[in-house]
Amino acid sequence: MLTRRALLAAASLPRLLAQKPGPNKPAIKIAMGVGDLLPDTLRFVKQIGVDWIAAPARLGGEGPYRPLVPPPGRPPGGTPQPWQESEIRRIKEHAEASGLHVGSLPLPACPNAVLGKPERDRDLENARDAIRIAGRVGIPVLEYNFLAVRASAGYYSTEGRGGAAMRAYDYNRVKDQPPFPELGEVSKERMWERLTYFLKALVPAAEEAGVLLAMHPNDPPVAKFRGAEQPVRSIADMRRLIETVPGKANGITLDTGVITEMGGNAAAEIRYFGTRGRIHHVHFRNVQVDTPNEKYLETFIDEGQANLLAAMRAFHETGYSQMIIPDHTPEITGDTKGNYAGWAFSIGYMKALHRAAL
Repeated sequence: MLTRRALLAAASLPRLLAQKPGPNKPAIKIAMGVGDLLPDTLRFVKQIGVDWIAAPARLGGEGPYRPLVPPPGRPPGGTPQPWQESEIRRIKEHAEASGLHVGSLPLPACPNAVLGKPERDRDLENARDAIRIAGRVGIPVLEYNFLAVRASAGYYSTEGRGGAAMRAYDYNRVKDQPPFPELGEVSKERMWERLTYFLKALVPAAEEAGVLLAMHPNDPPVAKFRGAEQPVRSIADMRRLIETVPGKANGITLDTGVITEMGGNAAAEIRYFGTRGRIHHVHFRNVQVDTPNEKYLETFIDEGQANLLAAMRAFHETGYSQMIIPDHTPEITGDTKGNYAGWAFSIGYMKALHRAAL
């Protein structure tokens, strides 16, 4: 039986959804991350009431399928391809033709900078060129990761409510795996030396171009995997990041799930980083943590232990105005390959939280 509180909340929902941000309210952008720019993808995003997207930095082709359980991580490699300004402009114009705006693109990978190889300056100049292009085209945010190897081998699938497929993580499954021969042992401070070099090379270019850099913290946030220590796997590391190189362009992707995995309070960290103007992108999701950093279950957005209404209020109160996208949705039985039902559920819940926060 519904409680009186639940009945009152349900009765007030239409009024909350009808509210509009006032002139002094931040323009938080409820957005979607997309793997491709195909017509069906953009049509779906528009139909669920979204106007902003985190897009890939390529125009053609179908995006890579994102399985519930990602493949095991390996050291980065390859040669990043330079951006062409004409293609980035076409990406922006293509999205706008569907009534959508591009709020972020991924910064080109810098594998040699991550691995500390002599070719790192070539990678960093390529990244600086991309930053300048983003500034000229009008892409406000570029997101990146920085780690030698992702500890994704510890993920596995489990069953959630009603038989939905959920993703869980347990570090005990992989913590004893040996180092990669080509990588060896890599200390945290060595990774920080490389990350500091990376930031000093790119943050001034971003400041000049008017572009914001958003680093996603290491996820899963374990201390070490296959010999490589993770540089940004705690809240203290995230704070160290924004202090290492001054400038508003040097910021983070605040992932409410990762903050919770680390044992932190999402709303409190939103206030810490938000009052400093260093949140440039947001992944909005929930988790249930068994052991901080090492064992947890990625839940539906309305489950888990993070207080996402408090988080949304904190974004509102600190004046955050970039994108908030859902992430890591469980798989609903009978859904499309792209998990449209799961994403639509998350977006609807986020929209209701946003109105309630106002």
